[in-house]
Amino acid sequence: MKKKLSLFLVAVLSMLTFVGCGNSNTTQSESAKNTTEIKEITFVAPDGLPAISVAKLIKEKPEVKSGYNINYTIEKSSESLVTSVMKSEPDIAIVPSNLAATVFNKNKEYKIAGTVGFGSFYIGSTNENQTFEDLKGKEVYNIGKGLTPDIIAKTILKDKGIDVDKDINFSYVAGVNELAPIILSGKTQYAVIPEPALSTVQSKNEKFNVILDLNEEWKKINNSKYGYPQATIIVKKDLYENHKEFVKEFLKQIKAGIEWAYSDKETLGTYCEEIGVSAKKLIIIKSMDKSNIKYVDIKDSYKEYKTYFEKLNAFDPKTIGGSIPDDEIFMEK
Repeated sequence: MKKKLSLFLVAVLSMLTFVGCGNSNTTQSESAKNTTEIKEITFVAPDGLPAISVAKLIKEKPEVKSGYNINYTIEKSSESLVTSVMKSEPDIAIVPSNLAATVFNKNKEYKIAGTVGFGSFYIGSTNENQTFEDLKGKEVYNIGKGLTPDIIAKTILKDKGIDVDKDINFSYVAGVNELAPIILSGKTQYAVIPEPALSTVQSKNEKFNVILDLNEEWKKINNSKYGYPQATIIVKKDLYENHKEFVKEFLKQIKAGIEWAYSDKETLGTYCEEIGVSAKKLIIIKSMDKSNIKYVDIKDSYKEYKTYFEKLNAFDPKTIGGSIPDDEIFMEK
């Protein structure tokens, strides 16, 4: 009897041990599975100031949150950026602010999380002692007819009493890289130019001076705290709704990276060269003071966006996709 009881106990203990091992293996297997399931995040920023604003993140690739891997891309072509965003390909992107409205009006796939840069466009001239009144009757070069620099320049000049359709002859080039050579060759004496192209031109021609800081003029005219939002961070609606903690932590790191950029411009310039930003290191360092790179989340820049969209809608509704987007476009208010 004792022998049978002993055998029974051995069998029961063996079963318990097997079950225990089975649970342990299952737990370990699930744990291993969870730790290997990495969510891939695609992030796109256009070349220039937007890429400079996130250079620290692109170069150092810090872990934002366990379980996420961010794939960074610097987009050289504005057309490719627009196409990619309109197809809802990136999870997070930095885009021109009017594009954020356009894509929202099309499919409501993205929400505005904030901005990494306010206005960095200037009107300048190689002639001395010029004011905006001296622009009348002149040819002024700009980038992209109907795009942000064109809209902003015309809106501000109109608010200052200039008939932009009659008083000024605007000529356009496709991109910033085409603008600087035109100024430096003497083909034009007046231009609407952004940083860091402004610093590039001034480094080669000291006579090219700023007539109007368009962001400062925008602030005065519209009683605005920051100016017009130029570079907007958009986040896929699905990503924000299902991965809020990751999104919030990522935005914190963007803000910290921009604050660092102003504290260590030398390293910033090095990083930008290493990650493939087109502007040269010395130009990046020189341009930072006028670049207006600044992170402001949407809760604190809501008013700026509302004013911007209203102004663009009055200029031409097509510039924002046909109408002023409703408040659903904002990640938070």
